[in-house]
Amino acid sequence: MRLFALAAGLGISFVYLSLAGSKKVVSPSTSAGNEQIDVIATVSLTEEEVTQKLGADPGKGIVLLEIRVIPKTDKAVQISPDDFILLAHDDGERSKPFEPSEIAGKGALVVSNSADGTKVQKSASSIGFGGIVGGSGGSPGNPRVTTLSSKMDTKSQGNDKLLEALKAKQLPEKESTEPVEGYLYFPLDGKHKLKNLAVLYRGPAGKLDLEFEH
Repeated sequence: MRLFALAAGLGISFVYLSLAGSKKVVSPSTSAGNEQIDVIATVSLTEEEVTQKLGADPGKGIVLLEIRVIPKTDKAVQISPDDFILLAHDDGERSKPFEPSEIAGKGALVVSNSADGTKVQKSASSIGFGGIVGGSGGSPGNPRVTTLSSKMDTKSQGNDKLLEALKAKQLPEKESTEPVEGYLYFPLDGKHKLKNLAVLYRGPAGKLDLEFEH
């Protein structure tokens, strides 16, 4: 009896340690829709979670957005990564998604905040200032203009494994009457709380604002 109790106790301990050692990925989701489409978005903010979903580490400053677009009529809807914008309400920063080659391609571009010299983004040379489409700092009603400078990182040889993973899982650009899903990769400068983030859809099917938490 004592041997059975000891074995049972060790079994419980083993299960507890196994559960404690494994981390479950939990990503907040939000959705919005109109007469033409429904959009469901799930965000991953931490580098650890983004790495786990991709199977490769994209580095710091990359937010992963899992998008599912569901057409609601018989008419095909044109879907593109460029239909989406990541908005940070607290400082007004708006970002367009990166292309895979702009994250893991050869010949990277380092973009810096000239006010304090801190690095804001790192992306490939083909896009200039990465996915930034608005100023950062301040607030939406009173944005603070930030001057950016850039220089080529000639030592960057790219990351083939990461590039392959990013391409394989990216939201495709296509016309469809069926649900389409995939990942989008956004730059995000600094730390932001989930309640301050939103995804804006601005595409052929209209305008949708997807808020994560309030």
